[in-house]
Amino acid sequence: MPEEIKERLSKTEYDKVGEMLLELIAECPYIPADLKGKTGGIQYQSMGTDKCIGILTLPGAKYVKKYVSGSFVAQVSFQIAYKSSPTNNKGRIDAQAVVDNIMDWLEDIEKLPSLSGGRKITKITASSSFATVDEVSGDKQTVFVANAEMRYEKKGA
Repeated sequence: MPEEIKERLSKTEYDKVGEMLLELIAECPYIPADLKGKTGGIQYQSMGTDKCIGILTLPGAKYVKKYVSGSFVAQVSFQIAYKSSPTNNKGRIDAQAVVDNIMDWLEDIEKLPSLSGGRKITKITASSSFATVDEVSGDKQTVFVANAEMRYEKKGA
């Protein structure tokens, strides 16, 4: 019988979450072609200064269940953000669609790749995107963001 808990993730596990999210987003077919493989094209806990996709974890990452075998279920909240410099309404609609398409893909569990360390995503729920910043430092960059929550499990030895 699992123990119902709400314990914060360990630092080691939190680091694994970052690696998992980077691995996962790198597989997404909706990452703009000019960002795939580009150094800084996909960033963890950063938005950089140029066009990029940002993966930002939010406070509250926790173990939901722990088993005697060492298996566990964990939950992490995160954001996916897309920074670009659209110059017109169509460009802003297209930029927002990048985030919405990534989130739709993430919610479709059947298309998700396997993750490292025996971890398996069991559920991702995502919100619609929204604009958070417009005309940063006068450079007219816009950032669209969507929130998501990921549950995953790791089987024990």
